[in-house]
Amino acid sequence: MDQLEFRLLGSIDAYVGGRRLEIGPRKRRYVLAALLLDLNRPVSVERLIDAVWEGTPPDSARMTVQGHVYRLRRTLPGVLVETEASGYVLRADPERVDALRFRRLVAEAARHGDQAAVGLLDEALVLWQGPALGESGGGKSLEVASVELDEARLAAVEDLARRRLRLGQPERVVAPLRATVTAHPERERLVSLLMTTFYRLGRQAEALELYERTRRLLADQLGVDPGVELRATFESLLGNQS
Repeated sequence: MDQLEFRLLGSIDAYVGGRRLEIGPRKRRYVLAALLLDLNRPVSVERLIDAVWEGTPPDSARMTVQGHVYRLRRTLPGVLVETEASGYVLRADPERVDALRFRRLVAEAARHGDQAAVGLLDEALVLWQGPALGESGGGKSLEVASVELDEARLAAVEDLARRRLRLGQPERVVAPLRATVTAHPERERLVSLLMTTFYRLGRQAEALELYERTRRLLADQLGVDPGVELRATFESLLGNQS
């Protein structure tokens, strides 16, 4: 029997045998996401309510959550959702949840040297299909989880870039770094890594142009100067030109 695969690194979805299951409305997806993020651990009804509604929930919130759990039990084949005294537990293999697999791969990469780690980080990052919990618009706990996952992805991109640069592979860094810097132009560590990558590829002018563009953006939007790491990269590149 094909096993279920759950996706949180993009839209909140479930697949079986490559076929996308029709889970139902957004609020039911929020309940599923909250259960998956605490997989194999009890999740209180109050926490599920907090995942579903932003602000003050309606008086019917508890009953609505119970109804969504009932529907999930009928929709997800072979998945056990147990009732606990204060809430529910979704039982499944963590490797079947992309967000949990991503975190496991990143943690494993941190215990390895560069050569082994780059494979693990590549495997982790390819799991991403869009912003975490891409349909988010639920309650505060899901918003927090979404921000934490997106931050973990950026940290993994940075770690992979640093490791590939140490391995002498700037050509494998430039495209993903450029795309990530375009999406997060204010993130100085990414900019610093992309500048270093440009320099390693003999594209010094692009590195210096990127620094100047970032400097203007930080001044105009945030009213700050580049931080220590970015300035140090800039000065290092200038020194290497002389």
